[in-house]
Amino acid sequence: MKKVKIQSLRILIQSLFLLLALSWLAISIIGVTRSIHQFCPYAVVCFGLRWGVLLRLGGVLMSGAIIFGFAVLVSTLFWGRKFCAWLCPLGTVQEWLFSLRSRQYRFKHRLPFYADTKADWLKYALMAATILLSIVGLGYVSISLCPFYSLSLIPRIAFPGLILLILTLAASLFVSRPWCRFLCPYGALMNVFQIAGRKAGIPRKLVKRNLERCTDCGLCSLWCPMNINIGENEYVENVNCIHCGICAEKCPKKGTIDEESVCPKQL
Repeated sequence: MKKVKIQSLRILIQSLFLLLALSWLAISIIGVTRSIHQFCPYAVVCFGLRWGVLLRLGGVLMSGAIIFGFAVLVSTLFWGRKFCAWLCPLGTVQEWLFSLRSRQYRFKHRLPFYADTKADWLKYALMAATILLSIVGLGYVSISLCPFYSLSLIPRIAFPGLILLILTLAASLFVSRPWCRFLCPYGALMNVFQIAGRKAGIPRKLVKRNLERCTDCGLCSLWCPMNINIGENEYVENVNCIHCGICAEKCPKKGTIDEESVCPKQL
């Protein structure tokens, strides 16, 4: 019952942040304010690496986005990528689109775990590219590919970003969270912070499987939106875990899967 309530709370928070994002897009389009990039946490890279341009481009709101983005990065040191499952509007839309698929489709057409491992480098390459472009003053190149930013430019649409958004949403009908798993540079940056925190010995929240209660049915892994093999080990050390709680909700033996703050030295 507790896990069901947590999922209800997560959906409520997702809905509120999606509504906020769509509202900001609407007022951006009609010209009441500037673009949604003023609230994008990845502005910490797009503009944060060149702090001197902030006041000209977005003022206080853009600075706030960078501070928020950095705060989220710091939070991943202790809690992992909860932002992706609870707050990110694009993550929410992808999740809801894939939820339209039947249980049978989800299980039958699921990519093998090794496919995610092999494609994992893509988002890190995009992160490195956006950082480099920002440093040399060409951040607008990567910004033009931003799915949400493209919409806020209507009627002067940034077509590369719009095309990428359409492809992402279309892919979400066939693959769970494709942007989060393979392309998101902010997700890659959060992973880097988690890895750094692990090497520094900082305790971090991890999903834990109670080995004594677990029946090894595999449902937790089959339902995982990030396609992580949860049943492989006692703790889910994979930095791509977004702590959505779906694995715990779908587990037939409630209380088998939970979260625990773990020091890297304990693993």
